[in-house]
This record gives sequence, C-alpha cells and structure tokens, in this order.
Amino acid sequence: MKIASLMAAGIAACLFGAASHAAYPDRPIHVIVPFPPGGSTDVVTRIVVAKAQELLGQNIIVENRGGAGSIIGSDYVAKAAPDGYTLLVGQTAFAVNASLREKLPYDTIKDFTPIALMADHPGVFLAQYQKPYDTFQEFVAYTKANPGKVVFSSAGTGSWPHLAMTMLAKQAGLQMVHVPYQGTGPAKADLIAGRVDVKIEAYATSMGMVKDGKLKVLAVTSAQRDPVLPNVPTIAELGYPGYETSYWIGLLGPAGLPPDIKAKLEKAFMQAVKDPEVVQKLDAQTIHPHAASSQELAAHIQKEIDKWAAVIKDSNIDKQ
Repeated sequence: MKIASLMAAGIAACLFGAASHAAYPDRPIHVIVPFPPGGSTDVVTRIVVAKAQELLGQNIIVENRGGAGSIIGSDYVAKAAPDGYTLLVGQTAFAVNASLREKLPYDTIKDFTPIALMADHPGVFLAQYQKPYDTFQEFVAYTKANPGKVVFSSAGTGSWPHLAMTMLAKQAGLQMVHVPYQGTGPAKADLIAGRVDVKIEAYATSMGMVKDGKLKVLAVTSAQRDPVLPNVPTIAELGYPGYETSYWIGLLGPAGLPPDIKAKLEKAFMQAVKDPEVVQKLDAQTIHPHAASSQELAAHIQKEIDKWAAVIKDSNIDKQ
C-alpha cells in the first residue's frame, strides 16, 4: 500500500511537471542584457524580443545589468532558477571572459544552457580621416616604417576591439601602442579627434561618423566582404588568410533548463530572427540576422573561447 502510494505520488509529480512546462510561459520572461542601454547588444535584443514575445504569447522584459565586462549580468543568470523566466544575452565578451579572467563567479560552459544565436556583425578597421593612409595596405606600410608610433584605442584591456587588433598585429607583424579606455564612447571620441590613429569596432556603432567623413573604413574583419560595405576588402583577402572575427549575439539560460522549455524558446527566437520585419530593422542597424540552433551556438561559444585563449596567450596579455 505504501509502495503504491509512493508510485502514485511520483506519477502525479511527473504529470504536474509536464503540465507546468506545457503551460510555459505563464508569466513574463526577463531577458538580461549585461551592458548598459543603447549598445548594439541592447538594440538587437529589443528588436528580436518584440517579435519573440508575440510568438510566445507572453511579455518579455529586457533588463540591463551592466558591469565588469558583462560578468555581473551573466552571473545573475547563472544563479537564477532554471525555469525559463530568466535568460541571458551572451555575446563576444561572454566567451572572451572565460580566457581573460583569472577567476569567474561561474563556469562559462557548465553554468549555462545555449538556446539560439540571434545576430552577428563584423568589425571595421577605422582610421581618423586625416591620417596619411587611405587603404589598409598603406596603413601596414606606414606602421612598419614607423614601429611603435601608431596608436590604437579600445573600450578596455581584453575587450573585443583590443583582442581583434592584437590578433591582427601578431599576424601582420605590426608594432603599435594600445590605449585602453573606459568604454567605446571615449575610445571613439579620441579617434575622431585624432589623438589616436586607428581602431577596430562594430560598423553599427561607427557608421554615422563614417558617413559624416570623420572616420574612414580601410577593411572589414569578416571572412567575406560585407553586403553593407561591398567595396571594402576583408583583412584576410589583403594578405592575412584566416584572419576573421565578428561580434555575435545569442540567447542562453541557466544550466539545467528543461529540454521542452529550451526547445520552445529556441523555436520562438529563431522564428523571430527570420521574421521579415525583424530582418529589416536589423539591416537598418547594419547588423546581420543569424538564426542558429542551440547546438550551433554551443559549438560557436567553444570555438570563440579557444580562439581568444590562443590570442591572449600568444600576445602575453595578463589575465585580470
């Protein structure tokens, strides 16, 4: 009798769990952007979320929890209940931190559930408009003729622009001076003013200055030419095969996310990214929709971790 009661209780619990998952989502979902409002990660998230909440039939609230290069927001999600109501927008910094930081409050692989890739956008190699080089080849020649005199800026040591430029310098044999700033804004401001010479950053955050003639684009960092800048060569095609990096944006949940909830979110967000209205809005920001599965996102994150670990090690960048 006792055994029968326990079996009945177990079956009831399973049925209740299945029923509760079937009802998901029955309350608002919180999506954590680990950066302040206004950046490309935030913009992409809000565009995609607007469509995803229609598909899921439930409100999705975007929360900005910036700080420590995305670590604060990532840690918040890592420690959240794996019920599908607290999600993280991961991006390039999420993978970089796994290799750059001496100690993280979470395990980048074990403490998260990849759900879907949403978008990516390549970097552009920028120069201040008065600098004495108008092509990437001229920049390389100038830098080699003036070792240690060309200065590049970034949003901080270990940021994607810093590592992307460091990877290039290593491959091209360039000696440059790195000036890290507290964020993209001041780093770009000094580039525009001519206090630094060059910078790599996302075209989405610099196209206004390029169109105004204050900055010039010498190359793109993607593997192929970008449709937005079809006449701008890739760094790889200019003599540096294999050079490629782009800024990616994806969705993750805490570890232990139930498979049916993960599947429901994966389907909704991939559909949202492919929606014509979403595609149009992302294209307007020069950001490329990139709907990819949870498995593809997991593989991409591991590949990114391995790549940046090698760059950090080969360039003798101190862990933070």
